[in-house]
Amino acid sequence: MKCPRTNTNLKSVRVGGIEVDISEACGGVFFDNYELEHFDEKHERRGKVLVEHLDQFVPLQISLKERISCPKCIDIVMARHFYSPEHQIEIDECPGCGGIWFDFGELKKLRDIFPTQVDRLKAGDKFMTQMETSSRYISYQRELEGRENLANRLRRKSGFFVGIFLD
Repeated sequence: MKCPRTNTNLKSVRVGGIEVDISEACGGVFFDNYELEHFDEKHERRGKVLVEHLDQFVPLQISLKERISCPKCIDIVMARHFYSPEHQIEIDECPGCGGIWFDFGELKKLRDIFPTQVDRLKAGDKFMTQMETSSRYISYQRELEGRENLANRLRRKSGFFVGIFLD
């Protein structure tokens, strides 16, 4: 596999019995689907060892704004999105295989922001509470309810299903 940032070969390394692919050119790491959960919390020794290993590979100048292809599914562009509800860290995730690419320093940042699963869940709950009380969310909910009511009235009158299309 090739590094999505530098196009150099990724190196497979085994950390605590789990094989991940790293870029010695930029300090990035690729996790196959469900591998991240073995590295993302502070108490997990695997994660500490991997972060310390990646710290030695300081990247040259890399634009994180450029979209990248999945190292595993080379014809699929990864989705760049925020991993945390407060937009503290962005990751690249493959919609095909579910693999995740972390650029230099992002894994360490994730482990610092959410030391445990409980911290991650608390942040999610806090975000949902803020969303549910925001005027934008309330307006959107009312709009959806209005569309649902209209669809129900049409369904009752016409006797067949009327789909709701959002956009």
